[in-house]
Amino acid sequence: MANARKTKQPERQFDLQPHPRILPMLGEINIESWQCIAELIDNSLDAFLSAKDDGQLTATPNIVVSLPTTETHPACVTVKDNGPGMSAETLANAVKAGWTSNDPFGHLGLFGMGFNIATARLGRVTQVWSTREVDDQWHGLEIDFDRLGEQGHFRTPALTRPKVDPATQGTEVTITRLKPDHLSFLAKPGHRGRINRQLARVYSSMLIPNGEPMSVDLKVNTKQILGHRHCVWGDPHNSGARVVTHNRYGQIDAFRKVDEKLPDRPFCTKCWTWLPANSSMCPDCGGTSSIRRRPRRVHGWIGVQRFLDANDYGVDFLRHGRKIEVASHEIFEWREDGRKEVEYPIDDPRRRGRLVGEIHLDHCRVHYTKDRFARDDPAWAQMIRIVRGDGPLRPTKAQQAGYAENQAPLFLLFQAFRRSKPKKGAGSYANSLVVPDNQRAQEMAERYRAGDAEYQSDKKWWALVLEEDRKELYKSAGNEDEEDELWPEERGQPKDAVSEGGREGKTPDQTREATPPREPINSLSRDYRDETTNTEWEVSAYEVGRNDPGLDDSTNPWRLRQVTAGRYEFLVQIGHSAFASATMTPVDGLLAELSWSAMDRLRGQETSATFGSVLASLRARYAGINRLDAVELNADAAAALRAVAGSLSNTLSREDSKALFQELGASEREAILSRIRRQRIMPSVRSCGDSGRCLRTRFGSLRATR
Repeated sequence: MANARKTKQPERQFDLQPHPRILPMLGEINIESWQCIAELIDNSLDAFLSAKDDGQLTATPNIVVSLPTTETHPACVTVKDNGPGMSAETLANAVKAGWTSNDPFGHLGLFGMGFNIATARLGRVTQVWSTREVDDQWHGLEIDFDRLGEQGHFRTPALTRPKVDPATQGTEVTITRLKPDHLSFLAKPGHRGRINRQLARVYSSMLIPNGEPMSVDLKVNTKQILGHRHCVWGDPHNSGARVVTHNRYGQIDAFRKVDEKLPDRPFCTKCWTWLPANSSMCPDCGGTSSIRRRPRRVHGWIGVQRFLDANDYGVDFLRHGRKIEVASHEIFEWREDGRKEVEYPIDDPRRRGRLVGEIHLDHCRVHYTKDRFARDDPAWAQMIRIVRGDGPLRPTKAQQAGYAENQAPLFLLFQAFRRSKPKKGAGSYANSLVVPDNQRAQEMAERYRAGDAEYQSDKKWWALVLEEDRKELYKSAGNEDEEDELWPEERGQPKDAVSEGGREGKTPDQTREATPPREPINSLSRDYRDETTNTEWEVSAYEVGRNDPGLDDSTNPWRLRQVTAGRYEFLVQIGHSAFASATMTPVDGLLAELSWSAMDRLRGQETSATFGSVLASLRARYAGINRLDAVELNADAAAALRAVAGSLSNTLSREDSKALFQELGASEREAILSRIRRQRIMPSVRSCGDSGRCLRTRFGSLRATR
């Protein structure tokens, strides 16, 4: 019997489509509320960027975010833009997990998952509406996690709604049935304010005129979000250049631009990876049609902030206008052989810094949460070499390690501006761009960021610097007692600073009687406020001579005069004997006068305020620069001892140095030798006692041991 013909069995297949419950599970990915909002803003920005690439950039791109202000239902989160909009087909694809139409090289969208993660994180129901200028209605859809889970598939009805204005275009995302923890968080005013500040920082590059890569208007609950602005010296848009002179590296500009165009490289749009320079095929997917040559560029700026801060410093790193890393300190670290060493700030006793910058790195991969660039991407290492150069920032250490001369922007700024407190001497503050009263510098920076017109240039900071240098000039010249006798042009000031009429043709006494010279004291001229009595003063302070009629009597060291309501003049003789003691300074005199003024206004009223309490409050707020500070005193003492040790080490004979070393205790000698080994500052620790280097090493470690 013939064998029966075997029939071919149909090939068995498995349906790998995930269950709709996968979507709400994306909400378990831990990202903060502001990051969820930012993901939706990124989608709007990508739409604007795509239109720009097509030559159809929206005239006034704007994004409006609405956040709940109470915990009552129905509360929602809405993000709406006036971008080009989407067709119904594109909209259906845009909300699919893992789908993206964006070229990841040129847009903020990365993995096609940001929308799904953000919406699932915030709530359980999402509606998306979009329309183009050519459409006669809005296209929409709804993602209801509970309904999708019950029905077991991803299909959802297509929605439409009429369009009131035929010219309307854009996309609107609304999330309802918010999760309780996010609703509670967003409803608090303080939390919404924090989100606003975070968005202002992250998108600051685009929230300004002529922004990069474009300018966008962003509102949250009708509040205009203004981009966070770095308050730096020599910003060319406002102040012009600020250049200092370094003994070794010459002229160094405090604001240095970075713009390095690199050779184009092949990029696989399928795998989202950069390929070797001459590759025509992707080694991962084997594709050739997905290979595109892409431009690469590192650009931005590095600068010096007008104030010091323990946290508010560092470099921002951006991808397509969004800040991925904010105020990063990593670029100040030297890494070698698996070791990490912080190189800045190391000269400030409180570890406060002032070097800042913004570096655009569009061609480097980032983490899917968009909060960190990929350190294993070669583009990151290349950027580090461009911005800070090869080797340590400290030139002596770089030279000892065999690195060539460095001219990178950060390296040069480090040489000129690493110190937070310049060495004493005329011109030292101007050549370091350091404001003596850092608290005052910070307060002025707040007014700069608030848009106060008077503070948009760095002139007010510069005036404080010059004033301190003038003090140093007369200290070094030994002319402090005679300073009140000098005219402005004799103090190194320009001749046009002299009062109108000048000195020509008149004796000094005749001229002084007609137009007594007054030198503005910028460090004392400001608005003052006492919280305990709710009193405010606008004070203009002047240094005057003993014969100034405003003093009423030449024996008066100072006088506070009311000019108009709320406005006062403070006249002070800097050379008066009252200031011969370190316990009395012009600021002490001014604050005492303001305290008396406040109490005088309250005369006859019931109050718990006293002269002492008002003076203490004013001193706490405005006399911080004169406060005795244990940290500062310790740092100054250590610096003085190191200077003495350095001087002695250059003059001691070998025998004297060895004798001093042997006089130390065994534990001290071992500590010095251990430090020498760590720093590699001598070829052999055995020779320590034969030179003065051990003396410098001992005092160099003073800060760490005291």
